[in-house]
Amino acid sequence: MNQRTSRRFLVAAALSALACLEPARARAGDAEACFTASEEGQRLRDEGRLREARARFIACGGAGCPDLVQSDCAGWLTDVTARVPTLILSAQDEQGHDVADARVTIDGAPLAARLDGKAVEVDPGEHVLRFERAGSAPVELRLVVREGEKLRRVSARLARPGAGAIPPREDRDAPSPASALFLPIALGGAAAVSGVVYAALGLSARADADRLRATCAPRCTEADVDAVRAKILGANIAFGVGVAALGGAVAALVLRRAEPAAPAAATAVHVLPLPGGAAAALGGRF
Repeated sequence: MNQRTSRRFLVAAALSALACLEPARARAGDAEACFTASEEGQRLRDEGRLREARARFIACGGAGCPDLVQSDCAGWLTDVTARVPTLILSAQDEQGHDVADARVTIDGAPLAARLDGKAVEVDPGEHVLRFERAGSAPVELRLVVREGEKLRRVSARLARPGAGAIPPREDRDAPSPASALFLPIALGGAAAVSGVVYAALGLSARADADRLRATCAPRCTEADVDAVRAKILGANIAFGVGVAALGGAVAALVLRRAEPAAPAAATAVHVLPLPGGAAAALGGRF
């Protein structure tokens, strides 16, 4: 073998060796990229940047990564996917009709170019959503999104610039006049019922007393006398309750007319049985 042939042989052997080393170097580079994606995904997950973490776990869970890395990343991917919150965005015009031609940004970054009713993914945490639509004043909403919160509905009312503000929820939920009359009506009804009970027990007690005077007085049994006394006591209590309830109804009406914007007064009726009758008192907090 001459010198030229020997040199060609060495060059060919060197090239063959380099060709064999290239796949090994490529595989080493792929493995390093897999480990890097795995570490970055865990860091992003712990920082609450779940959507970015999911992209890293998808990368390190691919077929080109080592089996151990694939297994870990697949488990983390399942966990992160379940924790990513989703929102359903909607907007209405001044008449309350749904609008689709509105765009939404989150913390200044684009989130939805159009409201199509589909859920959008966001990271957990405190965010500022800004709804914008041509011809309408922009609306900003602040909300705290929680991990694992799915299909949360977020809506905004878009009005023309300078249009009147929408009444606050407290005004829309204010009690109606009918509900404001509930207390006077209830107290008036209690007064009427008490009056009927008072009349019935009073008449019954008088009839029993007249019967005892005609038949056994003054040697009537204690049980017969106690029965009459019980009816008289019940009649007196009913009378006291009726008077107190009637006074409460009148007071509630007067207070409602004098202070229509004030909170409803709290009124209580107290009845104390006394020997031979009862005492009634009307209390209120205004």
